[in-house]
Amino acid sequence: LNPVYPVGKQVQEAILLHQKVSKEEARQRVLDIFRAVGIPEPEKRYKSYPHQLSGGLRQRVMIGMAMVCRPKVMIADEPTTALDVTIEAQILQLMKKLCEEQGTSIILITHNMGVVAEICDYVYVMYAGKVVETGTTAQIFYEHKHPYTEALLRSLPSADAGKREPLMSIPGTPPDLLCPPKGCGFAARCRHCMQICREEQPPEFELGDGHKASCWLLH
Repeated sequence: LNPVYPVGKQVQEAILLHQKVSKEEARQRVLDIFRAVGIPEPEKRYKSYPHQLSGGLRQRVMIGMAMVCRPKVMIADEPTTALDVTIEAQILQLMKKLCEEQGTSIILITHNMGVVAEICDYVYVMYAGKVVETGTTAQIFYEHKHPYTEALLRSLPSADAGKREPLMSIPGTPPDLLCPPKGCGFAARCRHCMQICREEQPPEFELGDGHKASCWLLH
């Protein structure tokens, strides 16, 4: 959000740029979308500057700006970053509600696996700039086949873990993408690494029901 303009004017600009409507009609649409995303006192918030709103309200303004022209697809890059868990849950529920009501699809980019479990239907797991596994959310969480997906899920803290149980981590560091490795990008950090993994990129293997993974273990 631009700090020197009221948030209502910024959302209104999105409408005026993409649709042939009057300024008054655009303003009314802004108030309507503010109500839809749960912003209290929309007439007052329309004139507010970003620094006068909480992080949660600013996030709602941004979602309103993205949804106000009823897009077919919305790209949300880390939409819950820096929000506390209560506000995060509200934002996720709001996004799901708007999708159901407006028929918009969301491409969600995130490292937060809890958010993935909450909102996603289908998941692409990426490492070193390449998709290494794809499938439904249930397949990725419960039937994963790629070592990186397994390591990613094992590194999540568990509520059942004891106080003295160490947190799991993935050893090593990501590869330099200015000079990418010849074979599998995850080979240097993979506990299952074989010689072929360092020499050739693994192909994509079909696992059934749309589930796919790129790993030589599946050969």
